[in-house]
Amino acid sequence: MIRFDVPVYVNSDLSKWSDLSTAVVSDCLNRFRVMDAGIKALTGERLLGHAFTVETMVGDSSTIHRAIAQASAGTVLVINAGGYRDRAVWGEVLTAAAQSRRLAGAVIDAAVRDLEGIRARRFPLYARGISPGGPHKGWQGEVGGTIQCGGVPVSTGDLVFGDSDGVTVVPEDRLQEVLVAATARIRREREWIQRIEAGESSVSVLGLDEAEDSPRETR
Repeated sequence: MIRFDVPVYVNSDLSKWSDLSTAVVSDCLNRFRVMDAGIKALTGERLLGHAFTVETMVGDSSTIHRAIAQASAGTVLVINAGGYRDRAVWGEVLTAAAQSRRLAGAVIDAAVRDLEGIRARRFPLYARGISPGGPHKGWQGEVGGTIQCGGVPVSTGDLVFGDSDGVTVVPEDRLQEVLVAATARIRREREWIQRIEAGESSVSVLGLDEAEDSPRETR
């Protein structure tokens, strides 16, 4: 198993992201970097933290256990387990281990189990499905590199943002740029809503009436 130096993000100031959403953030990434619709919120509140990546064999959880022992507090485990939904690679035992390390949550491209117990713990967990079938242990995966999860490349250090719409990933080297753009966009969208609630049409607010004046193709 590859062992990478693990950056410590426990003191990282993410408060400026608290008023944003995965949708707005994705808009500021040219509407890319969104995990596919199969990755859904199953438990817990909104998810926000820097990624610590794991790639494991389908149906195997041993590398995940080792990754939790290496991960820094405040990070989000992002796990590629092949998208397999008929055998869980995560359950309440791993949840307890993650909480003992003060991890911020987990995003798993595979199935999980023990959902009632995990919900009782209020641990933020996003995954592709649920299955009572438990994992195997014994295969060596990789930790800390660049993986894919839900069709999106994710590297350790990227920002993982999850809410009821899904999961968006912000590359580490674009954090400040995207934060500034998303903050401006959400302010603009709130202004749009205020104008609409004041009686203006959404067509006018979004400038779509101008499109009506443009030449049309004749048939």
